Amino acid sequence: MPVLKDIPITLTAEEIVPHRQRGQIRPWLLKSAEEALALAQDLWQPKIVYNWFDVRTVEGQRVHLSSPAQAGRQATLHVGPKADLLAPAKQALVGVITIGPLLEKRVHELQTSGESLQSYLLDSAGVVALGAAGETLRCLAEDAAAEEDWGVSPSLSPGSLVGWPLKGQRELCSLLDLDQIGVQLSSHNVLEPHKSASGLVGLGPGYQSNKVGSVCKYCALKDTCWRRREDAA
Repeated sequence: MPVLKDIPITLTAEEIVPHRQRGQIRPWLLKSAEEALALAQDLWQPKIVYNWFDVRTVEGQRVHLSSPAQAGRQATLHVGPKADLLAPAKQALVGVITIGPLLEKRVHELQTSGESLQSYLLDSAGVVALGAAGETLRCLAEDAAAEEDWGVSPSLSPGSLVGWPLKGQRELCSLLDLDQIGVQLSSHNVLEPHKSASGLVGLGPGYQSNKVGSVCKYCALKDTCWRRREDAA
């Protein structure tokens, strides 16, 4: 199963300060953000495990997949009422991304020692870095679709897409070997280390976009989330 390592991540201090504080960042806060970012660069260890699947059918709220690379292995994902987002798909790219456990361990140490601001900014750096690492997976989908003159769906994830609860992560992650990147799924269907994420992108001739977007517009927190994607309007 393909694994990507040594994924470059380039961030600025401004990116790890929440939106509501951008544009008027006080010098002391910017300096703290720069210090957190410098620390983060020695802590994150981005890795991705992924695989390709054929989309056999979309039936109601279920998506039926098969894996050409795994002797036609078949699987069904209970995506929910937004399963129709995969109706145009001929293929799907399924992946799990992580930046490893070291950053969140350091976040906890800083919080325990009373360094709340540095802990908060380091945690924010981890969130943004995870998204940046995910761009590598999105580019894989876009490049593969371009070769076929296809388009791509938004990136879909259990717990993020309305109607696809977090428990759906167990079905999705069963399609991949998480041990290859040091990730586990807890009994509560949460990825560990916590700075990890799963996702699925559909590819097919029926999609109008050649860029993987987000499903933020379907989220109840879309108006308040500081990490909301600009393409989610």
